[in-house]
Amino acid sequence: MSAPTSTTSAVIGLRRWARGHSPHVAAAVGLLIVHETWPARAEFRDACVGRDRDGTCWIDWTAARTALDADVFARASTSEVAVLDLAIALGEDRFRFSRMGPANARAITDTVAYALGMLR
Repeated sequence: MSAPTSTTSAVIGLRRWARGHSPHVAAAVGLLIVHETWPARAEFRDACVGRDRDGTCWIDWTAARTALDADVFARASTSEVAVLDLAIALGEDRFRFSRMGPANARAITDTVAYALGMLR
């Protein structure tokens, strides 16, 4: 797997990949891009981001989980690791969000918003 060599190429390539994917993958990629930390880290790109000849990049979620669990990203802050962990869970569809009906989706959305202090 050839990794992107810069933050910019990673972000552009990941956006291209996410556009054609399911919402959970697009959300995971969007979180990483908005957070800005992970596409900028060479060790992340090297561990789990691939790049096609046309510049499209993708994340190998299994490789990302393996690297995270093996402390490859040990220099990251607690909040950076938490964001990556959430993005990986979304990308893997670990919680089966892609299969939730509207009532469960709303309950999950409200619960997470409440946990983040966004709802009172």
